[in-house]
Amino acid sequence: MDDIKSLRAEFEALRKQNLECDDNTCQADYEEEFPDYMVEITTKMLSPARCGVYFSKKDIAAIAMECKEVITLKQRQMMITHLLKSVFEPEQMEHLFNVIKHYIDIKLSYYDELNDTFISSKPFFEERKIQANKFKKALDRILQDNKDSL
Repeated sequence: MDDIKSLRAEFEALRKQNLECDDNTCQADYEEEFPDYMVEITTKMLSPARCGVYFSKKDIAAIAMECKEVITLKQRQMMITHLLKSVFEPEQMEHLFNVIKHYIDIKLSYYDELNDTFISSKPFFEERKIQANKFKKALDRILQDNKDSL
């Protein structure tokens, strides 16, 4: 009987800890280190959990078209890599990042609409919005860090 009570107490303590971390306050707020900006952008754009939004093949192709690049539909990783390798000047990089941020803003507006419709899903969408804004800040940082090296 004591084993059940101790197990129950341990479970409740773990549950309480998880509830306290639902707003991600328990996660370390650090920036992951990447070998270069291409790896960082590709890694983040491929994972909605890291950048807050999902970039489909169609989105990546549309971003490329707005940057006057033509890329064929293939794996998303290859498409993003090709798009990033097509940038040779700081102005091109700035334009590319602005287009990516514009697409993020469009997707965030969808999240706002969904927040209004599905009120109980608001915490999920809010977390995605936070991740998207962090990704936009990372793009700004990358632009500043690499303006001279292009």
